[in-house]
Amino acid sequence: MRVTVTIGVLVLASLLLATAAAARDPKDPQQRHTAVDTKLARSIALKASDLASGWKVAPKDKPAPPCSSEPDESKLVQTARIDPTFVWKDGVTTVGSEIDTFRTAAQAQRDWRLSTLALMRNCLLESARKGLAGRHVAVSLGSAVALASPRLGERSLHFRLIFVLHRKQAGKTQVVQFVTELIAIGVGRTSVVLHSSSPGQPLPSSGLMSLAKVLAQRLVAASGAI
Repeated sequence: MRVTVTIGVLVLASLLLATAAAARDPKDPQQRHTAVDTKLARSIALKASDLASGWKVAPKDKPAPPCSSEPDESKLVQTARIDPTFVWKDGVTTVGSEIDTFRTAAQAQRDWRLSTLALMRNCLLESARKGLAGRHVAVSLGSAVALASPRLGERSLHFRLIFVLHRKQAGKTQVVQFVTELIAIGVGRTSVVLHSSSPGQPLPSSGLMSLAKVLAQRLVAASGAI
């Protein structure tokens, strides 16, 4: 699960938005997408109609360099991967869903086992630093914890990571906290990751869990065809 995460910082009265996305890495799974699996993945993914008014499709940014901590998954074959992400009207808060389908259930389970909290912590921090390089913003990790995961699908997890951004301006240091949450659900060959990023506080857990249940229902419904 190579999750795309958007991270921003409030500087004076303006918002600085930077996106860190995974670039092509020789350690990535082989990308052999099929029309059937891609169509099914799109049917599972988060949609604008799932969200309240005020959300819009997030713009795509240039990919950041690959994460140095990524495990070698080059022998795995991914048959679908999509990641629709939406941004709130504040221009910074995001929510999205990554859908990953592999050739076999065994490959999907191997990818799942490799997607540890330590890996997510290291890679998201590295990507955040690369994404904000040259912007005079320092990024550190406040905390990274595994929370109780929802009992949805065959496998599930829930991670919360807090990043702290520091910017020096006119002799003063401005600090803003950013909260990233990952709720993942897996069935058979497919894993779904609901991800969010917000300044200050996490998005309401009731709202995230509601979206996770919607994605899980779609995943289970589609699992017989995937």
